[in-house]
Amino acid sequence: MKVDQGIIGRLADQLPIMVAYVDREFCFRFNNQAYVDFIGIDRESLYGRPVATVMTPASFERIQPRLQRALAGEEVTYEDRLTLADGRTCYFKVHYTPDFLEGEVVGLYAIIQDISEYRAMIQLLRDVHSSTNRTDIGPDKIVDQLLRDALAYLSLDIGLVSRIIDEQYILKWAASDVADLSPGDTFALGDTYCRVMLDTEDVFHTNAAGQDTRISGHPCYQTFGLETYIGTPLRLNGEVWGTLNFSSAQPRQEPFDQMEIELVRLIADAVERVITDEAEIEQVRQELDRMANKALRDYLTGLPNRAYLDQHVEALIDAHEARDEPFSLAVIDIDHFKRINDLHGHDAGDTVLQWLSGRVAESLREDDLVARTGGEEFVVVLRGTRTPGAVAVLERVREHVDAGRLTLEDGQSLQVTVSGGVSEHHRGETHAQLFKRADTALYTAKRNGRDRISCL
Repeated sequence: MKVDQGIIGRLADQLPIMVAYVDREFCFRFNNQAYVDFIGIDRESLYGRPVATVMTPASFERIQPRLQRALAGEEVTYEDRLTLADGRTCYFKVHYTPDFLEGEVVGLYAIIQDISEYRAMIQLLRDVHSSTNRTDIGPDKIVDQLLRDALAYLSLDIGLVSRIIDEQYILKWAASDVADLSPGDTFALGDTYCRVMLDTEDVFHTNAAGQDTRISGHPCYQTFGLETYIGTPLRLNGEVWGTLNFSSAQPRQEPFDQMEIELVRLIADAVERVITDEAEIEQVRQELDRMANKALRDYLTGLPNRAYLDQHVEALIDAHEARDEPFSLAVIDIDHFKRINDLHGHDAGDTVLQWLSGRVAESLREDDLVARTGGEEFVVVLRGTRTPGAVAVLERVREHVDAGRLTLEDGQSLQVTVSGGVSEHHRGETHAQLFKRADTALYTAKRNGRDRISCL
């Protein structure tokens, strides 16, 4: 038996997986070198030691029924998440084989694989798939989750997505519990490891930068002391858009393996998809904004139309009621506009309307608004302005129009004048009531000879 056990022991020590022999009292009678190395207890101390002592009571309670089934003569295979006595929690794949002697089970062999990395990879793949297909959260949360999942798998501290513009490295997303980094932070690209990575045009990695002749003297190492780094370019429509990288100030004991390198590529693909989706969404948003803006603009002059004016005035009324912020409204009309159309044609009339919209806008202040509400009628809204100030602004508008000369396509020169009516908003007054007072003041100006401003 000693000879057989020695042979078995020597063979088992060559295996990369853990092997243990457990007797009917749930005590160890043999452990191979892989098991000793993993559990961190020497072989002599393990001999005769109860299995329950190398894990938490809760974990032993989970496996005890399986041990009993094997000791009853059944082959048992399972995967489970167990917590060891030293606090480590791992996923194990375990196979129990009963050991028969003269028809009776005297113990069992346990073949044990630590599949924590495998399970972590499977979970990460699930998370990546789930995150990139979610519609209930925005791109910021999706990328943050991708970065943090990868950091947990790689056991690193800093995950970054950058936007590269010329030689500027601009943080787009950052995930870290140890580094004070925020989206929008900008660095010279040459001061980052990403410059080296972009030059290689592939996944670039190091696990001990201080000993890596490629980057040991790099400004990034000298400034930030990042010992571990792995990164890859991000491309949009075939062009470099930015970078994805993970790093830590701590050196990594083992170099990055092929699975980890492929993982970074996988995360990069997912981030590229998010970036592409975000760009498409932004394009749609801009198109909707253009459509909405077009719906609120006068087709001929490009000025805000009545729909926009209504929204603007209602907001000012609310502000006046809530915070006593005054404003005034003026209605402007082109004098003898029908005569211009009759004498020179409607194309000339359109030219006059376009010319006038520019002259009025040039005379107003930054917070003022001019809108075309139809025909030759324009409305000016003066934020934070009471009647005397409003009259002064409208007089400036009238004088600026008077001073201009419009040359038509046939070479004829026109002088255009306008009349206007001004009213200051009274608290409790509706938009329609305010407009009616200003419009009444306009007709007073016209009756009094035109080319003048009246207030009411």
